[in-house]
Amino acid sequence: MIYFSDFGVLLGDVSRAQIKHHTKNPLKAQKSVLKKIVRRNKNCEYGKKINLKDVHSIEDYQRIVPLSTYDDYAPYVDRMINNGEKRLTFSGITVRYASSSGSVGKPKILPKGINDLWKMQCIGFSVSVATAYHWMKENLGVRMINQLGPLVLNLTGQKSEDGKNVNGAGQIPLRYLRPILPFFCTSPIEVLFPQLEGKMDTAYLHLRFSLENKKVSYLGSVVVTLLTQMFDYLEENWEMLCDDIEKGIINPNVEMSDELRAKFSKKFKPNPKRAAELRAEFEKGFSDPIAPRIWPKLQWAYGMMGSNLLVYVEKLRKNIGPRVPIHNMGYAAAEGFFAAPTDLNVNDYVLLPWCIFLEFLPIGEDDDHADYTQKPLLMNELEVGKYYEMIVTNFSGLYRYKIEDVVKVTRMYNNTPEIELKFRQNLSMNVANEKTTTEMVVAAADNTAKEVGVEFKGFSFYPDFSTEPARYTMLCEVRGDTPDEETRQKLIAELDHQFDEINEKYYKYRRWGMLGTPEVLFLKDHTYTDYNKYLESKGIVLNQIKPVTVLNSEEREQFFFSHVVTKADVVDFVLGKYNK
Repeated sequence: MIYFSDFGVLLGDVSRAQIKHHTKNPLKAQKSVLKKIVRRNKNCEYGKKINLKDVHSIEDYQRIVPLSTYDDYAPYVDRMINNGEKRLTFSGITVRYASSSGSVGKPKILPKGINDLWKMQCIGFSVSVATAYHWMKENLGVRMINQLGPLVLNLTGQKSEDGKNVNGAGQIPLRYLRPILPFFCTSPIEVLFPQLEGKMDTAYLHLRFSLENKKVSYLGSVVVTLLTQMFDYLEENWEMLCDDIEKGIINPNVEMSDELRAKFSKKFKPNPKRAAELRAEFEKGFSDPIAPRIWPKLQWAYGMMGSNLLVYVEKLRKNIGPRVPIHNMGYAAAEGFFAAPTDLNVNDYVLLPWCIFLEFLPIGEDDDHADYTQKPLLMNELEVGKYYEMIVTNFSGLYRYKIEDVVKVTRMYNNTPEIELKFRQNLSMNVANEKTTTEMVVAAADNTAKEVGVEFKGFSFYPDFSTEPARYTMLCEVRGDTPDEETRQKLIAELDHQFDEINEKYYKYRRWGMLGTPEVLFLKDHTYTDYNKYLESKGIVLNQIKPVTVLNSEEREQFFFSHVVTKADVVDFVLGKYNK
């Protein structure tokens, strides 16, 4: 029998063959990629500005072309969007734009040409299906059945002034599959492409359509956090869902427009048999994995899951069980598709040497940032176990672009490194994929202090997974006496408000229950002075010591939480990790 998913496997196998071939000699592939990019774009406006015509080798490129940031491209992107100008940063046609979370203010908008989009489509979607197909065959001895399941995500975007679509990178491959989504997705188009965001209980609808179908074989999302949120909703609302399935109705308390309620109501018929099956399993509790019990044909789950999201992977595993594999879809951003996994149940991915040109700046063990004066390394020069900041050059008009992502080389695939994304240098916290930048953190803390009427001598943030949902915990040293509990509660409320105002994703994830109310803890007097003295005692020069905006190492966690004067469970949680 031929399944619809077999076509995805066929396309994915082509890209998997390319991965196998090009990773044997990554330097050769990288030279070819850079040569194509330079040849195609040397006559565009930006290409002339950076003298691409004089580039004939990687050595020339690194010597002639400077490192760049988004500020170098923003004026050109504005001209593309507002004036419809072409051939500015690259010579191809801008098909659409990919949006990236920026700092305070507007997000970054990056043009995408057909070359990058095609690779993103093949690798971002088809490779995932092919990888799952071969993993099941080789590890379980089973065939991938016809794929059907919920896509727990939102594919809405916006239109730019020049009429082109603007979406996050993870959404783009699925948006191009819109015409065929009904063939493998239980979530209806109206849920995936909502017209009135915030006016519809999408968690209810994803579950309502998938729970009624016993043939669900996968659970999918862009990031695994949304899958864990779906199961949290299920555990809290299973009785309502079972009642609605039994009666064929939509509970009046479920939020959605009258138009959608009328449309969806026509699709639901009383189904007492399925409701009874589900209720029987839910009544047994959720301590044993619930997903295989309600979907006996479930074969796999997928979503992006960087190292900062492992706590959500663990939560998902509790719901799907140890036998259902999870596919990490890959490492991609608005700047391009950098790496893809060739296996399931792994957190790392192999670099793609024929898709994009990459350079790497070493990150020292005690360093927060790379030294931009040093010569970057190439793929074939990386070492297992070392950390690097990536520099990106793509076909869509980015040249030696600092994306500020730090990766760790975990192992080798053929002769090409496999990497794991460890953290983003320009981000302070990212506990639920909300991407809160350092600028946002500083602005939120500063505004909070002003509004409440206190003065911080210093503050640091901790991505707090000691509670469910995860939250931000701010540790602050206040000038003067330690404030009372009433002031602490005011700081908590104001900090929550400030993040709502500054970060749109924070606002959404708080509303969706993916982020909890933040915590505020007070530090002993002179904590930051003592920390500087501690670093000096280790031989670090004072003018190299930067503000500790985020507690992103065991050393920092132990030092600052040992100086907390506020009683809180999170203090015992953090210090308990190191006192075992």
